[in-house]
Amino acid sequence: MTAATQRLTTSGSAQDRFFGAPMYALEVQGWSADEVYPREPLTDPVSAPPNARLRLWPIDPRDGRRLPPPDGVPPLVDTAQFTLVNSGNRTLTAPKRSWKVDLDPGEVAGMSTLNLKSMYNDPSQMREALAWRLFRFAGVPASRHTYARLRINERFLGLFSLIEQVDKAFLRQRFAGKLHGNLYKVFCGDLGPGTLQRRVGPDGDDSGRQYRGTSHADQTYRLKSYSGAPDAHSYDDLAWLCRAIDAPGLPGGTDRFDTDAFAAGIREVLDVETFLRWAGVNVLVGAWDNYFATPANYYLYNGGRGNDHADVVSAPYFTFIPWDYDNTFGIDYFGTSWQYADVLDWASITGDYWRRNGHGGRSHLPLVVNLLQNTAFRRYYLDHLEHLLDTEFNSAAIDARIGATDLWSRVVPGAYLESDTPYGAPFTGRQFTNDEVYRTGFDQLELRHGDAFVLGVHHYVRMRYDSARAQLDVLRRRDPAGSSGANFASARES
Repeated sequence: MTAATQRLTTSGSAQDRFFGAPMYALEVQGWSADEVYPREPLTDPVSAPPNARLRLWPIDPRDGRRLPPPDGVPPLVDTAQFTLVNSGNRTLTAPKRSWKVDLDPGEVAGMSTLNLKSMYNDPSQMREALAWRLFRFAGVPASRHTYARLRINERFLGLFSLIEQVDKAFLRQRFAGKLHGNLYKVFCGDLGPGTLQRRVGPDGDDSGRQYRGTSHADQTYRLKSYSGAPDAHSYDDLAWLCRAIDAPGLPGGTDRFDTDAFAAGIREVLDVETFLRWAGVNVLVGAWDNYFATPANYYLYNGGRGNDHADVVSAPYFTFIPWDYDNTFGIDYFGTSWQYADVLDWASITGDYWRRNGHGGRSHLPLVVNLLQNTAFRRYYLDHLEHLLDTEFNSAAIDARIGATDLWSRVVPGAYLESDTPYGAPFTGRQFTNDEVYRTGFDQLELRHGDAFVLGVHHYVRMRYDSARAQLDVLRRRDPAGSSGANFASARES
């Protein structure tokens, strides 16, 4: 790395400090002009050409200049060694694309990736910020978030969410500095959706080979292993998790899930309480593009049992890690009112999604379904859901986050700089005009745009809150409030 490169210190909470800054400017100079917006997206990382340079520095989000200069302060990153690639599914070919920047290891705050999400589906430009904060409040290991303005060559590409990548740096900080496990990213791929359903071959084999798939480029369960174990790539650890979810060795039908034996078996391989806290946040914010309607678009990290256990395959212990939260808080393409989703029977609201995508039926979600049939797990989940409603998921709390002194002031004027007029099409390719950003982000009005129907965040939260409260009033007859005995304040991620 060149001497001109400036790094943040990685001592203490460097990543917390990095994502604590309200806004960054990211500038790339000397990039190939036909790759800023090529006809085909950059699906493979492209290395910086000769004489190209990337710089990153913090800015005041209230500054009305598109990319305010560093004003004499050295950039946090100033390097000629980097790659760019377009990322995402829906945004991969969108007029305003998402970008991922890969740098040298530890280049910025101990991280090597800058993940720039275009927020293409979100006219408010605030949904991911709200969701990621709720996960941190709930003590779920989840990405941190801030904002960045991007310019490549002399072309201003607009305002982006800057999302922490789930990678080595993420895992080291969340899992006590240990990095010897298996990280799976789950897609809808060659084995279909990532349901975590136990897979059994014709010969009765339910080992890891059933989950590897046949297409390297389109695997449902894609593995990145940091383990030195000889069987690290066998997928046998994932098979173990799916067996624990299904509990085929226990007697009885679905009654087997409401037993101490099932609870002990799934606890042995999964951080159950963290998953249930994720589930509470997820069903409240209406995030359907993950282990809900899709189901896909999430991570699983097997760090093994115990800090010093080298072989994570023979003694697996998984943690569920969320990803991609722009389609939340009332964004819908299928005629579905996600704000009224049943807090226990998630799949019951997914039929419209499956019909729109050319299939019948609804989502198959054995991990949610089987856990919530267990009385102790269900009570923990419902108590946490009520804790969220009492504290952070209600109109007053969400409005305070959006208010003029918080998220909205960070979004503006960066979002407005993408168009020269209130009603004209943004030159960055964003699909929403400045007026639509204002009406949905500030006035909190509803919007129809193509096949999308977008509720105002405030309106969505109010309806979701009322629906969840009404459901809890009924469910508390079987599972009284506080019956889990859990203290949720101790679960919060710092």
